[in-house]
Amino acid sequence: MIQRAFHWLEKHRTVNLVMVVAYAIFLLFAHDMFVSLSVGVMNSLSLPIFQKVVAVIVVLFALAMAVTSWFVLRKGSADKRTASYFAASLLLLVVHFFVFTEMNVEFIHALMYGGLAVLLFPLIGRLGGAIVLCLPLMLVDEWYQHVILFPHYTYFFEFNDIVLDLLGAGLFVSMLRLLGMGSERAFAPPRMRSEVWLLFAVAVILIAVMATCIIVPYSEDACSNTWFVLNKLPEMSEFWYVHPVIGSTFHILKPIEGIVLMFLLCVAYVGMDSVKSAK
Repeated sequence: MIQRAFHWLEKHRTVNLVMVVAYAIFLLFAHDMFVSLSVGVMNSLSLPIFQKVVAVIVVLFALAMAVTSWFVLRKGSADKRTASYFAASLLLLVVHFFVFTEMNVEFIHALMYGGLAVLLFPLIGRLGGAIVLCLPLMLVDEWYQHVILFPHYTYFFEFNDIVLDLLGAGLFVSMLRLLGMGSERAFAPPRMRSEVWLLFAVAVILIAVMATCIIVPYSEDACSNTWFVLNKLPEMSEFWYVHPVIGSTFHILKPIEGIVLMFLLCVAYVGMDSVKSAK
């Protein structure tokens, strides 16, 4: 059934594109709804209980994904290359959950952008391409939260969330391939892939705006023409940051750390499509 739906979307690309755009708009403007819902549940349960409940749900989700992949691999028909990407994405998601997550409910980012990558997969026909093409919306989404929605609450651009988004997209797309989803489109060399050119364009733009002081890492780096400060907090030497309101302890990716990690993940996921098939 899933395979039929995938091939139907591949053949009806206009419908697929409309679904992608509609879902992207939903992701961008659904934050208030999700925040209000999670705050309401948290207030009714208390913060410690809410954190534990979400943690249990995340653990069950991770176990379900791991068990499903194990059964698929036992059949012997799975793409071993894709399986390695799936395992790495799942492992890194676990690390992210314990190191970079401000609140456990932040894990919903992985699910939301996993869904976007799944919709993009039949549209572009490449695993890594579906993940990387989510990147512009991830960047706009975090800017929108940082500047428009919660300017008095967020003090730093959430590269933590972008890493979570990418890992969630990688997990969902690689699981699709493990379950047998595949594109009928011809293999494309890197120079002919839209996602490669997108990464190149984002890199050039970032270098240009940071070199000209339009975007700066910290407030103390601001110039007269600065438009956006990535991190309003002073540069910290400590690894762990304690949230002043909820008391959670996590690591904040510094601007340069976040940018480098974001590109490393994207380049790694582009590598998923470097060969036609590898079993």
